[in-house]
Parts: sequence; C-alpha cells; structure tokens
Amino acid sequence: MTVLVVDDDEGSRLVAKAAVERSGHECIVAADGDSAWRLYQERRPQVVVSDLMMPGLDGFDLCRAIRAAETGSYTYVVLLTSHRAQEDVLEGMKAGADDYVSKPLDPFVLHTRLLAARRVTTLHGALADALDEARDSNERLAEFTGRVSHDLRNPLTSILGYVELGAMEGEPAPEEAAEYLHIVGNSARRMLSMVEELLAFATIGGSVSRAQLSLASLVKDVTDDLSLNLREAGAVVECGDFVFEADESQMRVALQNLIQNAVAYRRPDVPAAIRITGQRTSSGAVVFVEDNGKGIRAADRRRVMEPLVRLHRDGDPAGTGLGLATCARVAAAHGGRLEISQSPSGGTAISIHLSAP
Repeated sequence: MTVLVVDDDEGSRLVAKAAVERSGHECIVAADGDSAWRLYQERRPQVVVSDLMMPGLDGFDLCRAIRAAETGSYTYVVLLTSHRAQEDVLEGMKAGADDYVSKPLDPFVLHTRLLAARRVTTLHGALADALDEARDSNERLAEFTGRVSHDLRNPLTSILGYVELGAMEGEPAPEEAAEYLHIVGNSARRMLSMVEELLAFATIGGSVSRAQLSLASLVKDVTDDLSLNLREAGAVVECGDFVFEADESQMRVALQNLIQNAVAYRRPDVPAAIRITGQRTSSGAVVFVEDNGKGIRAADRRRVMEPLVRLHRDGDPAGTGLGLATCARVAAAHGGRLEISQSPSGGTAISIHLSAP
C-alpha cells in the first residue's frame, strides 16, 4: 500500500516512516495538514497516518476532507493521539477516522494497524468492483430487454393486424384469408423460435459438468442433427479429433450454433466449408471453428457477441442474434473467452478458449 504519514514533528515522522517501510509499504510524508491534503489529492494513498495538532489543516479537518473527496476507493485513516486523550479519539472517529495510535508511536502497534488497514481497503476495493459490475450488468440487462421488446413487437404487431383484418365486417375472399393465416403463422413461428432461443440462452452458462470429450465424436453428433440443412447447402465439415474436458451439452450447443452460422452466412454460390480443430494450451484448451463465408469486420467482432445484435448485411437471412452470444456464454462458463478473427479463406474464425478444470 501507499501510506501517507503527516506530522509536524520530524522525529515522529522518521519513526513512522521507518515502521511503514519495514512493514513492506511505500511511505510518503508531509509536515503539515495543507501539504498532506495536496499529497492526498495527487497520490490517493490507501492509508493516512496523521497527527492531530499541526499547522494548516488539523487532523480532524484533514480526515473530514478525505471522506468528502472519496469516490470509488476507500482511505483508511489512523490518527496519532496523546496518551489517554479520549475526547480526541471520539472526535476523530466522528470525523471519519478508522483507528488511532497513541504517542509516542510504537512501531509494532502501527504494524498491526496496517495489517487491519490492508484487510479493510481490500474489502472496500472488492465491494467497489462488485458495485461497478452490478451497474454494468444492469445497463446490459436494460439494453437486452429493449432489444427483446423490439424484436418481439414486430411479429406480434403483424399477427394482431392480420387478425383484425380477418375480423373486419365482410368476410375476406378465401385466397385473402389463406394469405392472412399464412402471415400470422409465420409471425407466430418466428416469435416462438425467438422465445425458445432466449430460453436456451438463459440456461447456458450456469453450472458446468465437465467430462472428457472427443471433438470428432461431438461434431459428428451435431452434423447428424443438422444433416438436412448441410446437405441442402452443399456444406462440408472437416474435423480433426481432439480430446478435451468440457460440459458436453453446452459444447454441443456452441458447435451447433457455429456450424449453423457458417451455413447461414456463406458466400453466394460458394458451398460452405467448415474446419473444426482443437489445441491444448498452457491454461487449458482451445476449439477452433473456421469457415469460408462472408466473415465479420474487425469493427463488428466485439459487438456481435452481445445478445440480439445482428449486422443486417445484404443477403443475410433473418436471425435472432443469439448464436454468438450463446457461444460466448459457454466459453465464459468454462472460465474462458470467445475470440473472433478472419480465417485464411477470408471467412470467420472462432476460437473457444476453455480454462483447465
């Protein structure tokens, strides 16, 4: 930690500085309250050890100024008081001090106070990080809710509109009624598909049950399930075998999403070619999925891993924008991450990093 020692007595400063440095911390010193306040603003030390009576700001005012200026970080304040000065101790605590040490300073006592200070400031730091993460999570949740509302509103509006047309006075012609029902059916199926994908997205990333998996066997199961779509698209899937540890059901979902994306976003008149491999790393394993499709611009790669984000390029099929977000959650659940880059053929290369169990 960085510790600011404030005392107008040079001998006391030297004793305190030596005790702080012997405890393994960096020590900065000030001879009066005003210079201590300037140093605090410049350096933001984790701990301030301050005398009470000194030129400029006294110890009480310095403590109040520190508390008023704090934002995310927390400063542990120790006051140096005269022996049996109970009134000073009480006033100091009311001003915001955390602890006190009687003069003359005992280096051992200060060492114990610094141990407590480290514990308290570490906990405050962890709490501040958790609050920042919660705020960020709430912002993402609000954005996610807005996207869901928007994407479900469109087909629902279509359904209600054509139902009202069908219920209007005067029966529609049979061909019109059939067209209305067709549109209503398509819109309803699109909503159902989105709801199902949202539910699948919500369940991914919880508890992980790791097992030893064969990548070739896993990919075969997925391609068997997708065989009709792969055959219609003329897609070819190559896979080198690789044994790794991961949650089987979550990895199956991830591979299915990536293979489907490679087929859906292939180049016009170019059959999809998908290559899947694995590699062990010092921190775990990586599963690579490369295709020869349209690729994803570098500027969009981070954004497409967010839920319900779609690129809306010419010729792209309709989608929910949950595929890559789901894959990113699978990687995160395994203590890893998802990376997007360009494949050698100019398509998309996805790397699923999985940490060792």
